[in-house]
Amino acid sequence: MNNQPILTGGDPAGDPDDRPTLTIGLLWHTFFSENLGVGALTIANSSLIAQAVEKAGFRPVFRVIGPRGELDYGSECAHEHDFTNIGYKALANPLSDLHRAIRSCDIAFDIGAGDSFSDIYPWARYNLILGIKVATKMAGVPLVLSPQTIGPFFSKRARAGAKAVMRMSNHVWARDEMSYALLEEMGVAGKSSLTTDVAFALPFETPADKESRDLSGGNIKVGLNVSAYLYRHGDVPTDNIRLAANYKELVDRILQRLSSDERYEVHLVPHVLIQSRAYDDDFDMALELQRRFPKAIVPPRFNGPSDAKSYIAALDLLLGSRMHATIAAISSNTAVIPLAFSRKFNGLYGSLNYRWNADLTKQSNEEVLSKLEAALADLPRVRAEAVAANAEAQKRLGVYRDYLDTRISELVANRV
Repeated sequence: MNNQPILTGGDPAGDPDDRPTLTIGLLWHTFFSENLGVGALTIANSSLIAQAVEKAGFRPVFRVIGPRGELDYGSECAHEHDFTNIGYKALANPLSDLHRAIRSCDIAFDIGAGDSFSDIYPWARYNLILGIKVATKMAGVPLVLSPQTIGPFFSKRARAGAKAVMRMSNHVWARDEMSYALLEEMGVAGKSSLTTDVAFALPFETPADKESRDLSGGNIKVGLNVSAYLYRHGDVPTDNIRLAANYKELVDRILQRLSSDERYEVHLVPHVLIQSRAYDDDFDMALELQRRFPKAIVPPRFNGPSDAKSYIAALDLLLGSRMHATIAAISSNTAVIPLAFSRKFNGLYGSLNYRWNADLTKQSNEEVLSKLEAALADLPRVRAEAVAANAEAQKRLGVYRDYLDTRISELVANRV
């Protein structure tokens, strides 16, 4: 794959910006992922970092270093940036564009694609996760591990590698208590902190009538985000997910329940858009379900994460299996029932004291459907609890914002 940087961002037609620049590396971030959750992390984290850089009187320039997919929503980033693809050949060649991009940075933030700092994925990917961190430190660039899921690490080799790169990092951020507890167990708590998922800071457009809607009556907009990967369980090349619920049957029963009641306007909301891999393409999945449930509405393919979040913000309730689709809901003060398939959901929503998470690894279809009925019976209360959880998340995110302000100020002071 071509590893040439892709130059994007900025406004060449606008007024010249005379502020000095600060070059920020964004490792394992991307504006090209078909998984809008990874894009949400990139846009939100770059926005948070840019605010700190601009407070210090500098202009941020981002070196985005990560995997390149089929989409391009770099236009949702308001700041100058370029892109370099991560790959083994480039990592092995110290003269590659990848290493040049790393060496050009004043500081680097590695987010591990949100949940990839773990050996639950193939060793080839995990070794790349570790290798980029080592290359960054060898280049003398300060390295911060931005808020992410840490672990799990099942093998001794994976744990040892993780511990080594965390020790060479300047700071490590966990986005949930389970990850932070693992950091304490691994002996790196002294340079670690707890916050929440940076996607809570993803920009979006708020519907004008959001606060005034009557959720006790009819015409309630209910979104369902169906994971194509989970729905086609058993028809995919690899599958390590174990559910107590029957996901396909659960989705069908949810759609039957909502479509049969005139009070609900049903929206099928994709969040992973992989046209080249139909088994994992939520949009293709949504169209397939719409053919069976023709009353359901399928939005056009989203242009990017903020576009998707703005659509979700206009709903009254979202049920979702893609974690960042559910974060888009709760961070826009939208009631949400996460349909969780991994511990990352439990860690995040447990830390926010949000009790509407449905754990599909432990709960049956009947238990999940009972939770849905309870939510539909008192939707104003569910939304109030979502608003409270969002407020807690924003408070936790403030700790990370404060760190960014301090760290960038220190970096700038050392340059002057």
